[in-house]
Amino acid sequence: MRLFRTTRFRLTAIYALAFLLSTATLGVSLYFAVGREISREFDERIAEESGALRRQFAISGTEKLKRIIDARAAEIGSMEFGVFDLKGKRLAGVGVLRADAEGRPIVGWTQSPEVDTDEPLEGEKEDVRALVVKLPDGSLLLVGDERRLPDKAMAAILFAFGWASAAALALALIGGVWSSAQFLKSIAKMRAAARDIMRGDWSRRIDLSGFDDDLATLGRSFNRLFERIEKLLLANKHVSMDIAHDLRKPLARTLRRLESALQDDVGSAKTEAAVSGAMTDIEGVLDLFDALLRIGRIEAGARRSAFRPLNLAEIARETVDAFQPSAEASGRKLLARLQVPLALTGDRDLLVQMIANLLDNALRHTPVGTTIEVTTIGETLVVADDGPGVPEKELAAIFHRFHRGPTSTPGSGLGLSLVAAIAEMHDLEYGAFNNRPGLRIVIRKTRERDSP
Repeated sequence: MRLFRTTRFRLTAIYALAFLLSTATLGVSLYFAVGREISREFDERIAEESGALRRQFAISGTEKLKRIIDARAAEIGSMEFGVFDLKGKRLAGVGVLRADAEGRPIVGWTQSPEVDTDEPLEGEKEDVRALVVKLPDGSLLLVGDERRLPDKAMAAILFAFGWASAAALALALIGGVWSSAQFLKSIAKMRAAARDIMRGDWSRRIDLSGFDDDLATLGRSFNRLFERIEKLLLANKHVSMDIAHDLRKPLARTLRRLESALQDDVGSAKTEAAVSGAMTDIEGVLDLFDALLRIGRIEAGARRSAFRPLNLAEIARETVDAFQPSAEASGRKLLARLQVPLALTGDRDLLVQMIANLLDNALRHTPVGTTIEVTTIGETLVVADDGPGVPEKELAAIFHRFHRGPTSTPGSGLGLSLVAAIAEMHDLEYGAFNNRPGLRIVIRKTRERDSP
C-alpha cells in the first residue's frame, strides 16, 4: 500500500524502532537493577532471621533452639528452619543440607529445590535459598525461604514492560498510519488542483487542511503562485483586445489626416497641421507601448538586482516635494504627513515612479480645490483625496490595464496598472477604497504568512 511507503510512515517507523530500542536498553538495565535489589532484600531477611536464632541459641542453648525451630517449621507458609549435625542429619525443623563432592555439608549460602512437606503446594516446586551457619556446639543452623515472591515480582516487571512496549509500538503504528493518511489526503488535494489547472481552470486552488503544518504552508505558497499566474494570464488574455481598442482611434485619426492631406487641395499650413497631429498621435502610441514594456519588465522581475534597503516614507516625501509646484499651479492642495518611517527593500527609481503615478492620478482626476494627502500609518502608505472619488463597483478595476472610468480624462489607462506591477514586484499589498468623499489608495507591506 502507498500508505506504508510514505516518508511520514517511514520516519514514524524509524522513530518507533529507536524508541523501542532505547526503551529496551533502559528496561534491561532496570530489570537487573531491580532484581539485584529484590535479591539483596531477600537475603537480608534470611540473614536477620538466622542472626536472631543464633542469639537465641547463645541465651537458651541447643534444646530451646530446637523447640523454637520445630514450632516455626510447623507454621504454614513460613520460612524453612532446621538444625543439623555435622553429618547432615536433621535434628529439628525441616529442610535439606546440600553436600559437596566429599559428602560434607556446605556452609554458607545455598540454593536447592524445596523438600516435600505436609504443606499443600501452590504450584510447581520452587527453589529454596538458604543460609547455613555453624553453631558453637558444632551443629548447623539452616534458615531459608522459597524464591516464589521475588520470582513473581520479576515476572510481573517483565510482563508490564512487555505490554508497555507493545502498547507503545501499537500507538506508534496507529499514529504513523493516521499521519500518512493525512499526508496522502493533502497530496491528493494538491494533485487534484494541479490536474484542474492543467486542464485550464486557473481559478482552482488547493484545499488547505485544518492543520497548520508544512504541507499547509506549501499549499498557501502554491495558491499565491496560482493566483499570480491567473492574474498574468487574464491580463495577457485581454491585452491584445485592449491594445487594439486603444490603438484603433489614434491610428484611424492619423490615417484620416494623412488621406485628407493627400486628397484635398490644401495649402502647406493645413498639411503641416495634419502631419503635426499625426505625429502627436504616433507619439501617444509610442508612449502607450513604452508603458506596456515597462509593466512587462517589472512583472518579469528584471530589475530585482537594483534592490536596496530603503525608507518608503522618505521617498514619498521627496516625490511630494517634486509635485508641490504643479499641485499649487493647478489649484490643488498637496499635504504630506510622513513622520512614521516605512522600511523595505526595493528599487528606488521604481518606487519613485509608483508614488509619482499615484500623485499624478490624483491631480489628473480631481477638480480644483481638492486636498490630496500622503501619510504613513504603521507599515502602510496612504494617498487620499476629497475629490469625487470612484464608484464602489469600479474600485477593484482601477488597477486593471486600460481601465477608464465614465468621466476619466484622456490618458493611456496604464498609470495605476504600473503602480500595481511595482507594488507586486516589491511584495506590497495595494487596494482602492472609498474615502467618503474621494478616493483612498493604500499600499502596505505584505504580512509574512509562511513563517513557522
